[in-house]
Amino acid sequence: MTDNNKQIRTRFAPSPTGAPHVGNIRTALFAWLFARHNNGQFILRIEDTDQSRKEEGSLEAILKSLDWLGFDVNEGIVGEEPNGEWRLAGDKGPYFQSERLEIYKKYVQELVDKQKAYYCFCSHERLAVLRELQKSKKEPPHYDGHCKSLKKNDISAKLKAKEPYVIRMDIPEEGETFFNDEIKGKVAVQNSTIDHQVLMKSDGFPTYHLASVVDDYLMEISHVIRADEWIPSTPKHVLLYEYFGWDQPKWIHLPIILGNDKSKLSKRHGAVSVLDYKSQGYIPDALMNYLAFLGWNPKTNQEIISREQLIEEFDISKINKNNPIFDITKLNWMNKQYIKTMDPDKLYELIHELDELSDNAVVLFRNKDVFAKTLNLVKDRLERLTDFDDMVSYLWQLKDYDAKSLIAKGLDEPMSKQMLDASFSVVNEIPKENWSEEVLRQTFMDYLKKNDIKTGDMLWPLRVAITGLEKSPDVFGSMDILGREESLERIKKGIGKL
Repeated sequence: MTDNNKQIRTRFAPSPTGAPHVGNIRTALFAWLFARHNNGQFILRIEDTDQSRKEEGSLEAILKSLDWLGFDVNEGIVGEEPNGEWRLAGDKGPYFQSERLEIYKKYVQELVDKQKAYYCFCSHERLAVLRELQKSKKEPPHYDGHCKSLKKNDISAKLKAKEPYVIRMDIPEEGETFFNDEIKGKVAVQNSTIDHQVLMKSDGFPTYHLASVVDDYLMEISHVIRADEWIPSTPKHVLLYEYFGWDQPKWIHLPIILGNDKSKLSKRHGAVSVLDYKSQGYIPDALMNYLAFLGWNPKTNQEIISREQLIEEFDISKINKNNPIFDITKLNWMNKQYIKTMDPDKLYELIHELDELSDNAVVLFRNKDVFAKTLNLVKDRLERLTDFDDMVSYLWQLKDYDAKSLIAKGLDEPMSKQMLDASFSVVNEIPKENWSEEVLRQTFMDYLKKNDIKTGDMLWPLRVAITGLEKSPDVFGSMDILGREESLERIKKGIGKL
């Protein structure tokens, strides 16, 4: 196992096959938190050996996601230069696996020389027939070791003839291979169940199994933190460490996130890309807080926890062995708590940056005082920043509403009209120079008390007339923003409906 005195070094090693989603970004979060908690190093390398699955723009999305969440990278790909080139740091590169092919060739040849790996010349047709035969016998698919017994002369002849080949790792026929997982404890498998894994493909590119082991060793990764779907592959990796004579890192396999129906997390559960959460109006610290609590908690009842507290409290021993459930309702609640306590200037900045802000909302932003008043109306009700536009749209466009919605509970139509007439008179007596939320509120409260009128009887029809909504933000704050003339016009329109 890794020397405890060694510096903690974790890595996030995504493939550039699309924008990162909540599953792999949660893995990155745990690796980042563990490194930060232990004053260690967090490395970003790109596992791009599967060139057929590479998607344009993926690396940019990965970097933007990490940057938005505030996961600073110590080594590897640490950013992008203005000219489009990648900014690198560290002396253990290259940090793109596609640029490390000569390194992998060297190490796979070492395994061949040690007779821990062998050339396989089996055609795709033979392998397909083998799979069908195993399937008919209800056996798990595995390579039958056909090329393992090839003589040196046969191998040389085939290589000279330039027959296509792969290189497979040899597996002991007997015994077991085990490893200690920091979450699950001892995991052991019979060697007879381990497939003779391809290490080097016919195109000269390594598979994940060889490349990740070689890179983790050369980059001195002390703790491999990844999803537990990699557990079946880990015995192969353990054998590779043994074949090379290297000390293993510590293994930490995280239980994968499930949807609320206990199936693997997918888009229908809300598992969109991390950058989608940004565009949908989530606060990065809220998403980080929520993802940290998917499978880990500080063993307290505290649910809202700062970035600094997360780093201080993070402990691998507090990771739950059970699969966490992704709950979008809980994420929305947590996001709402962050919005409630956020500095208004910061909220102004974040909402202003939203991609789908309407033209009317953009106009609103030209006056920070008006925006501050508007934000104050809805701040405690926002679950996502994108809710803001829709929640305050009544300020620039009064939607048509049914006259029945103006009638307060316990009142009839004539009485509701009488209340609106009274509201018009009250508002009409307030001069423009005194127009403010405070004056409006006090004036109406005094009128209600003086005339012994129930608050709801008068303010219900007023609120509907002003906002067009039965459930709306504070009516006096709304009128303050709308101004005297628009408020009177809307009240007049409500009276006309009755």
